[in-house]
Amino acid sequence: MRVIRRIGWVILLSVWVSAWADVALYQGLPTDATGITLQGWGSGKVEDSEELSFVGSRSLKVTTRGVFSGGWLIFRNPIDLRADMNAPDKVIRFTFRFPGTTTAPGGGGAPRGPRGGPGGLGEGGDLAGGPRGPQGGPGAPLGGTGGGATTQTTPPNMETVRVVYQTTDGKTGEFMLPVRSLRASETGWQSVSVPLSAIPGLKETNGQIARIGLFGDTSGVFYVGEIRTLSEQTPIQGYIYVMNAYGSGFSSRNQQKIIIATNDELTFYGVSESGSLPVVFRWSFGGDPSQIDGEGNGIRHRFPKRGNYVVYLTIADPYGQRKPYTTQIEIQVN
Repeated sequence: MRVIRRIGWVILLSVWVSAWADVALYQGLPTDATGITLQGWGSGKVEDSEELSFVGSRSLKVTTRGVFSGGWLIFRNPIDLRADMNAPDKVIRFTFRFPGTTTAPGGGGAPRGPRGGPGGLGEGGDLAGGPRGPQGGPGAPLGGTGGGATTQTTPPNMETVRVVYQTTDGKTGEFMLPVRSLRASETGWQSVSVPLSAIPGLKETNGQIARIGLFGDTSGVFYVGEIRTLSEQTPIQGYIYVMNAYGSGFSSRNQQKIIIATNDELTFYGVSESGSLPVVFRWSFGGDPSQIDGEGNGIRHRFPKRGNYVVYLTIADPYGQRKPYTTQIEIQVN
């Protein structure tokens, strides 16, 4: 009887672990050996590549020419997401790399300014990708402190990657992954997630994924290093990084007040440290964090009158599943 009870317990434990274990949809292994068929779509294609790897020995190289051009991963054994697709903390994470990331030896320099695109600024509005801060900017979110390798990232031309899924009961859905403002690791790989419970239409399917399609929103190439589910419980947090017209940078992490002259223009960047889930940045310049004056990861603002002002940044979950985080910095205008 003891043996029977022990076997029964082991079986139950095995079923429970299997139900809640993370699922790897793609993990850098040869697709023909892991039951995945690759199929191009439109004028795009997807192929096994040994040029880069995140995990395993290779990655998927996707060539796209728009949201209807790319490639499909077709699973010989459907991916079972039934146990997790209603769990609020379960996400599907995609790890990408875009051409343009280089690694250079670091010296004794200070950290770099925040990463962003080389694009222009809308006057008083959102940064189009967010220009980089100057080399040596204090308190910058992305550089190293010198002595090792530092990664300089050119943001992708793409704003989003379109993901389409099809389940074995014939239902199809899609969602968009924002990739323009992702922060790269030292290896150049960038991860972005979406909660399974927030994927449009997934709850109305049988949860058995038969295929996944990947499409960029413009012409280009990107690599996929891994696709997997996992539990994402990282709370939202972050800080404000400010640059003045002279290229000096300040961080709300270590500076509570900035002193400027009347009508000086400042550029405010929101920096998120919230795991791989996307966030939205909401700014208030009127002293009331509930009053939204602008959105975007970067925004310009002038202070035409003398006085003390408090700038608030609220970092929020676009899916509404995590508590928003608010930080602030004081501006003294002389």
